[in-house]
Amino acid sequence: MSNFFCNKTAIDLAGEMRCTFPAFNGNRLNLEKHLLKSLAEKEDFDAFITYIRNPRKQVEAFIKEKVNTHMLGEHKDKALSILRKNVEDINKLVIHRGDTDMWAKEFSSLLSDKLTLDAMSCQNFKDIKNFDFLQETIEKGFVSITKTISQTSLDKMKEFRLRPDQILIDQLCNCCWETCPFCSAVCANTIKDHSPEDHSILCVDFCTTQVASEGSFYPCHDSNHTIPFKKYRTAGPPYENWSITPDESELKYWTWFVCQFQEKLENHHGLKFTQRGEIPSEWKMHDKKEAIQSLDEMYSTN
Repeated sequence: MSNFFCNKTAIDLAGEMRCTFPAFNGNRLNLEKHLLKSLAEKEDFDAFITYIRNPRKQVEAFIKEKVNTHMLGEHKDKALSILRKNVEDINKLVIHRGDTDMWAKEFSSLLSDKLTLDAMSCQNFKDIKNFDFLQETIEKGFVSITKTISQTSLDKMKEFRLRPDQILIDQLCNCCWETCPFCSAVCANTIKDHSPEDHSILCVDFCTTQVASEGSFYPCHDSNHTIPFKKYRTAGPPYENWSITPDESELKYWTWFVCQFQEKLENHHGLKFTQRGEIPSEWKMHDKKEAIQSLDEMYSTN
């Protein structure tokens, strides 16, 4: 019974967050926008690197963090109110109980979509004569369960079969996670297993500028010839599977990121922003507020 309440509460909590929490009430692109805003606000370099190398891992970490703080911290009362409603629904059946066989069947029917009860369950109640005792026992159990849930942390909920964070991860992360061969930006197509001939990306990195330039690149590390960026699809897989829109505009979010973490990026990669890689002076004119605001424009078409 305890598992039923925990699972039902997890489902309801996930649904409540999906409706009311801005990061979760859209698709993965909307979620990604809120993640990038959070990374900028925290100025967490290590989290940025995780996002660049393994975007899904960082997105999942973001979901878990928000579930923990939003539902089991400052909004813990929501979890308790949802739980109490579940208790009240069962109590209504007890009050309008009828005979034991009917009560058991009604109870089983109510929980059938969330809890597996076999046919023997109803038979097991036939010899119960003292229904007041049964009601009292169940109500005592509910009090204990309510107290346990009110003290539950996200770490404790990991022991349960269903968790609100995992429910949201399954709903929001079941999409395409292919990354751009130039810049590692995540494919903008939110449909899993979509046509491999139509990967596309958002303007969240500098490949959009590259494919608008007269430059060229080596399609692989041991290539002896270069391919013009404008003809990147002639380089074969994986380049031929991507649709990158040329754009020479500045990407304020990522120019701010490079300037803000210049020293850490240089130390992380063991390289310097010098010569051809020197950071343009105009990039340093963008502050964090502008960078965060630019995300709304970058994601406005999706």
